[in-house]
Amino acid sequence: MDKRKRGLVIAGAIVVVLLVVFLIVQHLLNADTYRGRIEATLSDSLGRQVTLGHLDFSLFTGNLLAESPAIADDPAFSSDPFLTAKDVKIGVEVAPLLFHRELHITGFTIDSPKITLIRGDNGVWNYSSIGSTGKRKAPTAETNSMIPNLTVGKVDINDGTVTVGSKPQQGSPHVYENLDMDVQNFSFEKAFPFSLSGKLPAGGSVNVTGNAGPINQQDASLTPLTAQISLKHADLVAAGFVEADQGIAGVADLDMKLTSNGQTANANGKAHLTQLKLAKNGTVSAQPLDATFAVDQDLRSLSGKIDSANVQIGRAVLAANGTYQTKGNTTTTQMTVNGQNMPIDDLTAFLPSLGVQLPPGARVQGGIISTNLNIAGPTKTPTITGPVQIANTQLAGFDLGQKLSSIQTMTGAKTGSNTTIQSLTTNLRYGPEGTQTNNLNVVIAGLGSASGNGSISPSNALNYQLVVKLSTAQGSVAGQAMGLLSGVLGGGVSQTIKNGIPVTIAGTTSNPTFSANMGKLIGGAAKSQGKSIPSNPLGNALGGLLHR
Repeated sequence: MDKRKRGLVIAGAIVVVLLVVFLIVQHLLNADTYRGRIEATLSDSLGRQVTLGHLDFSLFTGNLLAESPAIADDPAFSSDPFLTAKDVKIGVEVAPLLFHRELHITGFTIDSPKITLIRGDNGVWNYSSIGSTGKRKAPTAETNSMIPNLTVGKVDINDGTVTVGSKPQQGSPHVYENLDMDVQNFSFEKAFPFSLSGKLPAGGSVNVTGNAGPINQQDASLTPLTAQISLKHADLVAAGFVEADQGIAGVADLDMKLTSNGQTANANGKAHLTQLKLAKNGTVSAQPLDATFAVDQDLRSLSGKIDSANVQIGRAVLAANGTYQTKGNTTTTQMTVNGQNMPIDDLTAFLPSLGVQLPPGARVQGGIISTNLNIAGPTKTPTITGPVQIANTQLAGFDLGQKLSSIQTMTGAKTGSNTTIQSLTTNLRYGPEGTQTNNLNVVIAGLGSASGNGSISPSNALNYQLVVKLSTAQGSVAGQAMGLLSGVLGGGVSQTIKNGIPVTIAGTTSNPTFSANMGKLIGGAAKSQGKSIPSNPLGNALGGLLHR
């Protein structure tokens, strides 16, 4: 037999021997006998009951395979499991297992786990007690030899599903799928690197990389952490960032760095938001919004400070800062928002998202707006107050003069197809009850000025009482009619017109109605002369002339 054939025979014999050894080891080694030890070790280390299904060993991969693993939840939150999975692969050192029947665990790979996260009214999560000193048992010599301090080289989670809810349940739980997580050198006693990726509802995605640990021995949620977080195409409602009943919607791209020392957390980053809707009766805005922010939070009191937040809409910039406090499922805030000389053209696309409906064919264009607002109360129903100033803007496609045809008859003035607002100032109050504009003062080119107070209901119904002072009151048909009253009321009517005409604005923002209150006008004139309104047809004729 030549050397070549002899080598092939020897190689074949070695393969046969190895195969026989493999089959013998697989037959003699009953991996399921280690199940109780592993369950006890993990249960003692996590402070939660851990159960495993049937356990098999693969010599080729060096893994124990446990079916249907489960980790119990904190009984204060739920009697259902905190985690269940299809199976878990437990990496072990093969030599000690084969020759000394000792089990040295090196890692875990959990396939298709389902994890339930629950947040209590007091802000505590159901995972907070995992591994806490009050729940963990001291390791025995046997369990400590398996996983000293539960330090393992690698933990992988593949295709996980996380359900996030609250107790008591507020709305529907939010479900996040296709989550993959990789942890290196996991330990309760030291920091360890990790990465997380997955899909968000409605087509979004999340990626997180960073370092965590050592695990807080009293509350796992207070574990120090440094992470870089990236969200892509995150639907604000579907992903659970805002509740559907708030009326807010949109899609966000977020890049944020989060740093926590276990007591305070700092988050700073930037966000790009599209398809925004900011009110229940609003419609989606075509204008995107960009924001940068820096926030500090006390992790125990769940209170925080917004150090800075800049919101940019086109060339318009708003700067904000303030504080917030979370109690249960409610967050309240106290903020100031300042914007100076912002181009109105860049903000008009946001009007529909706020529920503002202009008359058909009308649009706001040109000019600037400045404001300094206070935002206070629950974030779901905040109250916004503060001064607003507008200069040199135009309500294009809206003829206010035609709407005020009675006043236009008196003055002969025409505003044209566009209404030019030279200036507007008011004290704004926006809340769940609607919008109030107090101390409203507006100057309109070709017409005059108006002042007063009014409100816009949540359904956009108008209720305004204004006094309009005209730019001119001569050469008109109304002027001739006023002369007929001179013998009765003297100059009272003319003087009252100069002092201002009472005007009521009703209807809706999309279909406003304007009417001059001639009863108040003539009554005021008569009072100024110490006379009563005459009971003759002249007063009625004047009211008809002015479209009372």
